[in-house]
Amino acid sequence: MMAPGLFITFEGIDGAGKSTQARRLAAALREEGREVVETREPGGSPGAEEIRRLLVEGAPARWSPETEILL
Repeated sequence: MMAPGLFITFEGIDGAGKSTQARRLAAALREEGREVVETREPGGSPGAEEIRRLLVEGAPARWSPETEILL
């Protein structure tokens, strides 16, 4: 029987250090011998990474807020 896992999230504004802290926690858990799966939203798959790139890069006025929400 599989042991239950944990789902841990980091929330905060852009540049707050969420990704850095997630990587640090993942490394510490791996050092303890735990299995870790890291993901991010949007992201985590090739298609999702492309959507993330569209959202993060480029001029902010390139599309409407409604379009960004739909992505």
